[in-house]
Amino acid sequence: MSRRRWIAIAVAALAVPIGFLCVVLIDSVMQEFGGCRVVRQKLFASPSGSKLVVVVWKTCGTTVPDSTQASIVARGRTFSPESTPTFVSVRGHLDVVVVWSSERAVRIGFIPGADQIYKRDQHAGDVTINYE
Repeated sequence: MSRRRWIAIAVAALAVPIGFLCVVLIDSVMQEFGGCRVVRQKLFASPSGSKLVVVVWKTCGTTVPDSTQASIVARGRTFSPESTPTFVSVRGHLDVVVVWSSERAVRIGFIPGADQIYKRDQHAGDVTINYE
C-alpha cells in the first residue's frame, strides 16, 4: 500500500473522533449558554396554609438578565419552573416582601424597587395580587 493511501486512512480515522469531540464541545457550550438556573429564595404561606407564594431567582447566563419571579402553588404541590406559571417577573435579584391579606388576596413589594418589570399579573388563579 502506498504512503499516500496510509496518510488518507490515518486522516479519515482521526477526522471522525475529532468531529465528534467538536460536536460534543459545541453542544456543551450551547447548553451552558442557553440553560437557566432557578434558585428558590422564600416561601410565604397564606393564612390557612393552603397556598404558597414561591419566590425564585432565575439566572440564564450572560445574554439574558437575571430576574426575580414569584408563583402561587397549592400546599403539597411541587413547584416546577417549567410548569408553574409566574405572576410577576422583574429584572435583577431583589428581596421580596409578601403579605397575605386573606386566602384570596396578597400584597407584593420589592426591595429595592424594581427597575424593569417583565410581567405583572393582577390575578393568579383565584388570588388577587396588589403591588406596592
